[in-house]
Amino acid sequence: MVNTILSDEIINSTELRNNQKRWLDKAYSSPVSIMSGNKKLVLLNREQAKHMYLLTDYVGAFIKFCREQNSGKKRESDVFPWIKHLSEEAIEEFNNELLATFEEAVYNKDWSVFEEMLDAWAATAEAMTNPEMVELIATDVSKEEFTKVE
Repeated sequence: MVNTILSDEIINSTELRNNQKRWLDKAYSSPVSIMSGNKKLVLLNREQAKHMYLLTDYVGAFIKFCREQNSGKKRESDVFPWIKHLSEEAIEEFNNELLATFEEAVYNKDWSVFEEMLDAWAATAEAMTNPEMVELIATDVSKEEFTKVE
């Protein structure tokens, strides 16, 4: 016997045993729930499971960060402790990029771009702790100081 709730196929363990190939193939494209008494399991594509895990993890961090920012302590964060090294302008830029990249990762199911963005901002904040690096970044360099290499 097969029941459908939303797009999740719910089968019992006997149905799975009798039609393993069919249900494993089906689970590759959409979840299949298996009921055995009170026990409930789900067959799920590994990439879908990875996306769901990362989505849950990042949504929790994202919400916590939003609450931190709304508390009025914009330069303090348990989620991104390195934010204290950024200027107010950089924090605003980070917040905008965080939201845009988070949205992109959710819809494209590609968290690598989001992780790369976080790594880049963490590296930027780390660079801001080095006075020599801050001086280099703040230096206005004209084009005449460079030599064209061919």
